Amino acid sequence: MKKVVVFLILLLSIAAFSQSMNDYQYVIVPIKFEGLKENDMYRLNSLTKSFLLKYGFKAYLSTDEMPDELSNKRCMVLYAALTKDGGIFMTKLKLALKDCKDNVVFETDFGSSRDKDYSVAYNQALRAALKSFDTFSYSYNGKYNPTDSASAPPATPETPAVTATVSPAAPAENNPELFFFAQPIANGFQIVDSEPRVIMRLFNTSQKNVYIGVREDTRGVVILKNNQWFFEYYENSKLVSEPLKLRF
Repeated sequence: MKKVVVFLILLLSIAAFSQSMNDYQYVIVPIKFEGLKENDMYRLNSLTKSFLLKYGFKAYLSTDEMPDELSNKRCMVLYAALTKDGGIFMTKLKLALKDCKDNVVFETDFGSSRDKDYSVAYNQALRAALKSFDTFSYSYNGKYNPTDSASAPPATPETPAVTATVSPAAPAENNPELFFFAQPIANGFQIVDSEPRVIMRLFNTSQKNVYIGVREDTRGVVILKNNQWFFEYYENSKLVSEPLKLRF
């Protein structure tokens, strides 16, 4: 009897995930997963995009040119996030798809590999994890249609408007019109220049207009004060408040 109950719970869980997943047709995959050192390291980001396309989603890397209808429509999109685990002798990965408020809509099981070559191990582990998508049949139900403004969920103060593509900026460093652009990633934004080149990452906090900012080896907070963004951090025990020209 217990086995039957467990089986029914599993089926209900899969059905619930399927229902939520079917509400979305777009997925954005960050060009660099949190915890990894390089863009598209081991081709994991490209592999994730390819698999999502295979399963029927409209998937984009965060550096891809986005459809016009996604402009300022963050809450109609899912965002891919990778979690790694394991130890010296095993690589374990799982993929989550999250909504604009960082709620997990779907999460795979861990996939694992014991290969000693990291490039092989990471790919094997991710491919194994992505097999979790075979547990249901994805079919977009049309709930969130970006071209239909009436279907858009209401904007909230915690959901800043985002332009998903990189706009050109003047190359002169002292140009007062030079801005950096925020692209959505899992848990926040990546800040890019006009090349485009990722120069900083912002991670969501529980506070409006306050982000954890990470730039190379410097960690601080990015905060909006008097309609101006600042990156604040400590350097040699002294607080530095650096103005930033950001466009979300």
